[in-house]
Amino acid sequence: MSDSEQLEHNKMNRSSLDWWLARLEQMQPDRIELGLDRIKRVAAACNLDKPDFDIVTVAGTNGKGSTVAFSASILQHSGLQVGVYTSPHFISFNERIAINGELVTESALCEAFAHIENHRAGTDLTYFEFTTLAAIYCFMQAGVDVAVLEVGLGGRLDAVNAWSSQVACVTSIGIDHVDWLGDDRESIGREKAGVARHGCALICGDKNPPQSIMNTAEAVGARLIMVNQHFSAGIEEDGWRYRGPRGEASLPRPQIAGDWAFDNAAVAITACAEYLGNLPDLRAMQLALADVSIPGRMQQLTFRGVPITLDVAHNQQAAGVLAEHLLRNPQCTIAVFACMQDKDAGSIVDQLSPVIDCWMVSQLDMPRAIDASLLVKLVEKNPAARVQVFTSVIQAFESAVAQSTDQSRVIVFGSFHVVGPVLEFLASNE
Repeated sequence: MSDSEQLEHNKMNRSSLDWWLARLEQMQPDRIELGLDRIKRVAAACNLDKPDFDIVTVAGTNGKGSTVAFSASILQHSGLQVGVYTSPHFISFNERIAINGELVTESALCEAFAHIENHRAGTDLTYFEFTTLAAIYCFMQAGVDVAVLEVGLGGRLDAVNAWSSQVACVTSIGIDHVDWLGDDRESIGREKAGVARHGCALICGDKNPPQSIMNTAEAVGARLIMVNQHFSAGIEEDGWRYRGPRGEASLPRPQIAGDWAFDNAAVAITACAEYLGNLPDLRAMQLALADVSIPGRMQQLTFRGVPITLDVAHNQQAAGVLAEHLLRNPQCTIAVFACMQDKDAGSIVDQLSPVIDCWMVSQLDMPRAIDASLLVKLVEKNPAARVQVFTSVIQAFESAVAQSTDQSRVIVFGSFHVVGPVLEFLASNE
């Protein structure tokens, strides 16, 4: 192949999203290296270190996804151009970056990846750092007014925190990622609250926050706004009542199931009110609550006549919320379950054992997955447990549906790697 032919070949490859994603996979999506030096260095080299848009940052153990979605929708319905960055994705990488509710195009992603690759000058980046830079590039090219960024892990040393925000949120504090964040709520809270900035609002949605949240906000000089002290979500028969430092409003129930949706909507409204300088327009809040539905977060649907709940609950706190939701609607429950080695599988199983009648445990084909045989042992600590083992999530799901009756339901939970394949399967069998 001549030099000109090689150049053209490379050019064609670089315009292919599949080619870039294959390169990203070489960076190992599961690799975690917290720290801001690398990403700040590359951001400066790429002229991405001083974006021409505002930022709302959302950290927390659980509830980040819905808080991001509610915040973005409210701001968009308020007339702003809004970028959204979330992770991980279920099916398509494009799910991670959206502009005004539309997933970013493949060509825009390829352009972003090429720009970063051309300027990183050999600096080693993690998968998450590379994609975070791509999101900032896409938002700058699109000319958004504000971007809502979801923290990947922790907060203080997460790649998203390389950029200062005008408003920051901490949704909840639970025990997760202990190898990187610490094994108690005080340590984890300190890391999550690291997204706070001097003179800016830090919205805390945890109803029993660790002292480290307050200490960090005070040390940084952030304005701490706390749930049940400065704002609240009061559930009523026909909706709910939001009360906050910039006003209150009676609002319809969110489309998302579960009482936690009210709490996260309240965090989002408070964040938007602080960003806008006043309570968002009532119509903007109503439309956001009606519009927002998030795949894999207490998602309700029906397949072959069987009620299905998809939830990525993968830690004790999230499993407890899922258990509470199931208890409010008692029914025979068949569960499709698997999870990762860095999760406290025993606590997850303990939370949900009282409300699950039959466990369909799946082996996940990935190095970080817990072996299905170990999950079976955890489940069988309950002598009344019924459990079956499968070699894939889809086999487990199809068996669960086949064994369902008109008096039962199926829940799929434990990881994005469990819910994602089921979502893809359902989309291909519509």
